[in-house]
Amino acid sequence: MTKGQSTETSYNKARSRGIRASKQKLRSAQLAAGFKSQAEVVDKIQSLEGLEKAPRSLVSRVFRGDPVDPLSIERVANALNVEAWVLYLNSGEVDVSPHTTDTHDSTSTIDNQALVNTEPEKAKEDNERLHISQPDNQVHELAKEDIESPLPAADSHSSDIRLQDPPNIKSDIHQTAYAERQRQKNKRMPLLLVTLVVLLTVLIVDRFWPSEDPKEVSNSLAGIVDFDNKVVAVLPIKGPRGSDITRSIEQLLAGPTQLIVGSSVLHASVQSPQELLRSKKADLVISGELLEIGRYIAVRLFLSRDENMQQVWSGVFNKSSSEQYIESQLKNGLNTLLTKRPIANIADWYSLQRFLHGMQNFAGERTEQVILRAMADFQRVISSAPDLVHGYAGMCAALVEQNLETSDKHYLDEANRHCQMGLEVEADSVFIQNALGNLARVKGDYEVANEHFANTLRADPNNTTALQKMAESQMRIFLKNRDPELYTRILAGLEYAAELEPNNWKIPYTQGRAHYFKGDQIGAIDYFTQAAELSVNYQTLNNLGALEFCVGDLQNAKTHYQQALTLKPEHAVLLSNIAVLHFYLGENQQALDIFEPQIKRITQEGGPGLYQLWSNVADVYRTQGHTQKALQAYRNAMAELDREVSQGEANVMQKASRLAMYILVTELSPELQSTQLLASLKEQAQSLSNAADPVSLHQLALSWLHLGDKRKASEYRNKLSAICPGFAASPDFKPLTSNNM
Repeated sequence: MTKGQSTETSYNKARSRGIRASKQKLRSAQLAAGFKSQAEVVDKIQSLEGLEKAPRSLVSRVFRGDPVDPLSIERVANALNVEAWVLYLNSGEVDVSPHTTDTHDSTSTIDNQALVNTEPEKAKEDNERLHISQPDNQVHELAKEDIESPLPAADSHSSDIRLQDPPNIKSDIHQTAYAERQRQKNKRMPLLLVTLVVLLTVLIVDRFWPSEDPKEVSNSLAGIVDFDNKVVAVLPIKGPRGSDITRSIEQLLAGPTQLIVGSSVLHASVQSPQELLRSKKADLVISGELLEIGRYIAVRLFLSRDENMQQVWSGVFNKSSSEQYIESQLKNGLNTLLTKRPIANIADWYSLQRFLHGMQNFAGERTEQVILRAMADFQRVISSAPDLVHGYAGMCAALVEQNLETSDKHYLDEANRHCQMGLEVEADSVFIQNALGNLARVKGDYEVANEHFANTLRADPNNTTALQKMAESQMRIFLKNRDPELYTRILAGLEYAAELEPNNWKIPYTQGRAHYFKGDQIGAIDYFTQAAELSVNYQTLNNLGALEFCVGDLQNAKTHYQQALTLKPEHAVLLSNIAVLHFYLGENQQALDIFEPQIKRITQEGGPGLYQLWSNVADVYRTQGHTQKALQAYRNAMAELDREVSQGEANVMQKASRLAMYILVTELSPELQSTQLLASLKEQAQSLSNAADPVSLHQLALSWLHLGDKRKASEYRNKLSAICPGFAASPDFKPLTSNNM
């Protein structure tokens, strides 16, 4: 194939002789490549070959099944990312004469449902859903930070995605050919002979078919540009951050050329680069195209010379990216031109767009359908552009989300494999560094995670994904060491992120979590309210309800729980929170009516489920005097908690919850009681005396109460009441009421 070839040469006009393409195979390849129409195939060829004029007639002839030269089919095949020969019409297929075939767009009858996963619907933004933990012994622990986007459920295609069987364009086409051969099994040998003849003919025709002057073709492919003594102009790029990108281009060109920074303003009314070239106002013109996709922008640059336009660079940015980062990325592309090196390795424009559409799936709360939709986009990027880091980074991030959704550690292994592949392609990519950081964070390797996020922030100090994720990772460290300086850095990073992206709901959501863990419940409610206003989803509503519960505003808590439940009617966390509310109101049977079906479901599906759920239902059984049921539920809770703790060092809340359950089990099992065991439990309770978060304070008050020390139990209950009066109203603390209320 040729680059820079005009679409009106004598070598690509329709001929009465030539090779014909199979319509069925073209449609299969088009769908597999993710193109919804012939127009997208046309744009792809124009982009790949750097053509000034779109090759519409060429593509139309190929898709109609007209006889064309092998080069024409090869150009279409290259755009579809398949070998040309697999598109050829063979004798086993119905041969409809192009003269009697309707000439309308051949893709007009394609079922658009097959493309439902290729172009995600518009969504809110970013990288994580909140897996909201259920309350520990009536205390509502805040949702975890892992969050993702609420989109309409994908169609049945999305449920067929499997990691071990990634989409493969060539295999899809071979399967189509195989199906045809099965239907023509009575003609197997004649078909094989004809196919061999066709292939041989193609080789002969391709060998002797006229071509352009070899020297001219090689110059076009080399793409070497001479800027010496040339008048260079830059057309302003329009769109978000367009002025910053234009200015960066001018600054990069100002040194090696005579370009004046800011001169692009003079060309604001110019319609096309050719207008400047024809008027002799410039010898070379740099122009660009910018697409806004969610929180990101995709940009590509063109060089126009001698009436010929050629793409010279493409890339993606966060809309909030620093000018430093934008300039560094543009520099990589423009340096190829300025140092007179051949133009090569331009990121595929359509693959970049598909990557950003995949990233849009990380805009809100996570669902399995949303994750699968994102994975489908990222897999197609990997298939069509294996040398592009973005597909691997996106797939790594999606697999981490799938692990958070399913708790299957296998996905973390797959995520690591894709991250390592991306690391080999482009180690300093901010996307791969963020993906590696998130992977390490979910594994509990918080220091390693922070190193990766720091790498991203050195390249782009305005990367809000890294700022928000690093804050989440640092919060886990803060919960262990309560370092005030670390907490100050967490708040500062989040405040800066909020300035950069004031409409990103995940930032105030994380700010709310930070204030909650510090003990500032009113401040946390303010931020969660802001997050819920920016994005009405079950995480924001549920956590807002949990904080309102914390401060004793049970009516608003119930309202927000019910609103969240309308979005996820069967969600176990929401149902559990509502059940806990019933428990606090003394409505034990109503609480059990919610808890017990969940317990039954978890038992039937296998595994003990979340430890908070077992702990909560155990508390209800205990207060009702159902000792054996309570003991079994506590044991299930401790077994589940031990599994979570084994994944990494336990935080203070987990230690306090585990201690309280051991004490309650010991109290319900007199045969286990011993002086030595009670002394050990008191020692553990004493070691947690510096705990400050509401969950830990509640568990310590409960622990000392059942260890028989009402004075210490009252101290912790009073501390809890100061920050979470709603939690302090637990029925468990009734024995302390007469002394402290």
